[in-house]
Parts: sequence; C-alpha cells; structure tokens
Amino acid sequence: MKLTLRPVEIPFTIGDTVWVDQPFGAVHEFPFFQGTIMQIILDGSLANTLVIRQPGEVHELKVGSAIYGLKPIGDHTGSPRVNVNVQLIPFQQILFSTKKELLDHQDRIA
Repeated sequence: MKLTLRPVEIPFTIGDTVWVDQPFGAVHEFPFFQGTIMQIILDGSLANTLVIRQPGEVHELKVGSAIYGLKPIGDHTGSPRVNVNVQLIPFQQILFSTKKELLDHQDRIA
C-alpha cells in the first residue's frame, strides 16, 4: 500500500509578518491585527484524518486546514499568541501581506 499526499498551497511561512482578517482583543474590539507567524500546524483533526476501510494500492491524504500560531506585533505587541484557523480546501483568504490588501479585501466582501 502506498500513501500519497495531495499537494496544497500553504500561504506564507514561519517568520513572515502578516495582517489577519480576524477580530482581536479582549472583547474583539479590533477588526484585524498584525502578527508574525511562529508555527503552522497542519490540522490532523478527525475530519482530516485518513481512515482506510477498503483494500487498495494507493490512498490519498488531504490536509484541508492549517492552524497558524501568531505573535501579535505593531499596536498589539506584548499580547498573548493567537491561533488562526485557515481553510486550505476550499481556500479561505484570511492572511494578507499588507494592511492595504486586507482593507481592499474587506471592501470587496462588504
């Protein structure tokens, strides 16, 4: 039996600084925040686990989401780390390279 992994694009990498389209703060008073990616966890929850119940030569494992561990920076430096869930299949745009990209995205979906 051979296990294959379906290729999937993982946006950004460890050490990248990103803008996150997710509420932030004790009572979610900020509509977004900036952070540095400290870790990426490929989600291994039951929904993304490969269970083999039939014989076969090749089985494919699909990772449908990732959890980004971010250290807030900028206006939120010193705040505790934040985990951000990102759907990879279908792709959910939540991380952005610049604040302008994030704001343009929010304008398009509003």
